[in-house]
Amino acid sequence: MFLTQRQKQILQLFLENQTGVTIKQIEESLGISRRTVYREFGDLKKNKLGIVNQKGKYYLSGDAKELREVKKLVCTSHSQSVMSIDKREKAIAATLLISTEPCKIIQFALDLNVSEATIQNDLNSVEKSLNRYHIKLIRKKGVGLSIEAPEKVRRQVFVDVMLNEINEYDFFKYLHNDIKSNNPFLNIIDKKLLLTVDSCLKESVFNNVKIDTDQKMIELILIFAATLKRTMAGCKLDFIQPAENTMKYQGYVYRFMALFAKTKTSSIQVDQNDISYLANKLLDCDYHNTYLTYNDSELAISVKVKNFVQSVSEEVRWDFKKDPNFMTKLTKHVINLVQHCVALLPDTPIEILASLSHQFDKLYAAIQRYWSVDFPDNHLTDSELQLILLYFANEYTSQNNNRNLTALVICENGIGTSAILSARLKKEFPEIKQIKVSRVSTLNQIDLSQYNLIFSTLKLKGFSRDYQLVSPLLLDNEIERIKNYLQEYEQKYPLDTDTQSIVENHHKDSAARLSKISISTLFGSELVNGITIQHLEYNSQDLIAVIQECLAHSDSTLIRRQMPVAKNLLKRIRMAPVGIPNSHIALLHTRSPEITRCSFSMFDLDNEISLLSMDHNMIQVKRVLLMLAPDNLSDSEQQLLSMVSSMIIMSDSNLNLFTNGNQEQIKDALADLFLDEIKKGLTSSKNIKA
Repeated sequence: MFLTQRQKQILQLFLENQTGVTIKQIEESLGISRRTVYREFGDLKKNKLGIVNQKGKYYLSGDAKELREVKKLVCTSHSQSVMSIDKREKAIAATLLISTEPCKIIQFALDLNVSEATIQNDLNSVEKSLNRYHIKLIRKKGVGLSIEAPEKVRRQVFVDVMLNEINEYDFFKYLHNDIKSNNPFLNIIDKKLLLTVDSCLKESVFNNVKIDTDQKMIELILIFAATLKRTMAGCKLDFIQPAENTMKYQGYVYRFMALFAKTKTSSIQVDQNDISYLANKLLDCDYHNTYLTYNDSELAISVKVKNFVQSVSEEVRWDFKKDPNFMTKLTKHVINLVQHCVALLPDTPIEILASLSHQFDKLYAAIQRYWSVDFPDNHLTDSELQLILLYFANEYTSQNNNRNLTALVICENGIGTSAILSARLKKEFPEIKQIKVSRVSTLNQIDLSQYNLIFSTLKLKGFSRDYQLVSPLLLDNEIERIKNYLQEYEQKYPLDTDTQSIVENHHKDSAARLSKISISTLFGSELVNGITIQHLEYNSQDLIAVIQECLAHSDSTLIRRQMPVAKNLLKRIRMAPVGIPNSHIALLHTRSPEITRCSFSMFDLDNEISLLSMDHNMIQVKRVLLMLAPDNLSDSEQQLLSMVSSMIIMSDSNLNLFTNGNQEQIKDALADLFLDEIKKGLTSSKNIKA
């Protein structure tokens, strides 16, 4: 018989308290909910363990011999991992995909702490899942389990499975610290190989390409590690067509292989297909070269997006085209919308997005206007337009649009003529306060968003930013052209934050303003002090069940009746995705007469759940944010709650805070947000009175 660790703990409580234990004692001892206790009782009874209830106390039934058997079982039974069936099946699939020898069912059973019969059942589901990729599961009696598939497909599916199941923080913590991990996915590839690959990539690749996310860095480490493991076992790729413009990436791969070979006592044979395969992957992960992957129809859409962003920038007088990463993300999103690759968000209000349209009303109006100009045949719902607003608002809050102009000078070798050009620019254009020189070969290591202006002495085919083509000596006609360009630039994007701010402020008379501030201060203080972060152990991977667990763990004085609140949350989930784009969090919020006061709480999940995010991508959610409010809210209460939801999605640093921050860090951040709002209110009142 196999028991979970939690079931063993419950049985241990029964054995230590032969007069019985209450449900409350079990809840407090194990830190689980009443519903979870009853569910475990049901599973124990299925294993023919008698549990009797007498006057609210539970104990194990049976004679002395039977109880001795239970005690022996608790002490000697293999504890079954709490890993969900879905994760276990994926662990089996990943192991089969990367293995170079047949795998044994008994080994899977031992590694995953389940019975052989359970593995046999899991294999049926694994086989169906692999069939979708035209991958065949081979079962040979006496030999074991193996996979039959094209090598390229095999490697790619393996990496995809791993990326979906590995948390970035856990991966790097495991990789860079002398610790072991209970995560079976982290143990599929030998840690020594991962460390060697990581070290060689840092020296040969990571300094030469721009990797904009930890996920992409992990992807490259896994791709190179999987390729080496399979290649060293003699597993060959079919012909791989090198993508265009991958010559320099092939150079990086050769450099990597040379470094890796030095770590081995025996030689490693890598053929051209492996080089081309890895070079293509590097090209895909280098975000500066994302434009190279567009086909003709996508390229046409990207041009429209560029015009759209330019029009919005000129309308609100803020340069949104500075950051290529912003342009890339927005372009990919718009391509999916225009080509109908994703379903539109519903034409019903989504509070977290709707609040942005009020906070950035001038920017939102420009987006609405120019979307219809550049994409007249692609009608979007209000929620979908507000999601596009989110991209712009995020860029606005993170970008420094100061008027001390910075310039990047691009030339062939970075010496000689570039120094002459820099000196000429400083002399002729004193408004350019800082100039950096870059060679073309090191361009992908530079954050282009830090520069207002870009000058180049050679043509840059497919370059992601507007630039001025000039000669090294900066001729008179070029100076005149640049002067005109700077005048236009300053007219389009003036530094005048008081009158040109994208965020509009609407002020009322001082007395009303002061009253509103005092109410907001009290409400904000209560909301911040009530913030909690709780841990949901062994949570279900079904979102509805997670909602019920979150509500069950909420303060008993917060909700009068849980069922109507749960139904409201379920209705919200069915209306539109609740995952936050580019994060590992989901925001659930609702208003109900059954809720007594405003509340903001967070729940960390033992088992991550897969959810659709608002930008139509699948994300792995490891923390659920729950925002609850009564039906009747004052304007000030509604405003502060909107500020909280807006803050969550406003920047990458905020997403990281609400994903990984502890209770005190999040309380302090929200307190700062509310204090800033109070200061603005006081300043506004003072200005109005004057």
